[in-house]
Amino acid sequence: MNRILIFFIIFTLQGCVSINETMDEMYNISSQGQSKFDNSKYIRVEKIFCSNRIVFELYQDSQKHKNGIVLLKAGINEVANIGDGNSLHIKANNNIYSFKSNNIMTEYDTHIYPYGVTQPFSHKSYIISEKLIREMAFSKLFLAKVNLLNNSYIEGTCSPLTLSEYKEEYKGQSYLSSITQADIDRANKYTAQIGFQKFIKLIESTEW
Repeated sequence: MNRILIFFIIFTLQGCVSINETMDEMYNISSQGQSKFDNSKYIRVEKIFCSNRIVFELYQDSQKHKNGIVLLKAGINEVANIGDGNSLHIKANNNIYSFKSNNIMTEYDTHIYPYGVTQPFSHKSYIISEKLIREMAFSKLFLAKVNLLNNSYIEGTCSPLTLSEYKEEYKGQSYLSSITQADIDRANKYTAQIGFQKFIKLIESTEW
């Protein structure tokens, strides 16, 4: 479900005061911890959405940080099989990157949201350099595409949208005539790029 539409639903259900609190529980959720076994540390940001279609999760632990790599789970918010070969494609700063997963089979998880809402997460895992994660986090335009096994694909915008870009991306939706710049400004606080920036801040603030 698209972020703007979620704003309207939450506003109707409980008023605008708690919209931000609810959205904070739905998008770009960060966590961190330390293993009691070997004292290694980890950081994670999950429920990262591009156009509310492509879903990411970022993870790094002490060993991955030492090697300058990040584990990126990438997929879509429906039950589907992710493609073989180079199934993840990223465009950042007009550079296009393609990635192959080490997973042969698609993995399936379920995300849980406020009000008992659940959503599937079909994904594969990819090893990405920390340098490239930083490029995605701070590029002017950040796009993603995920290939599916049925020879189709899903693509989405991961960086903030202007009002006109939003209306073009979601054209045909009945609620578009009611969308304002204030709605777009709120939605842009929860874009995937914000999640990537949050992850970079965790990298930099963690005492590895």
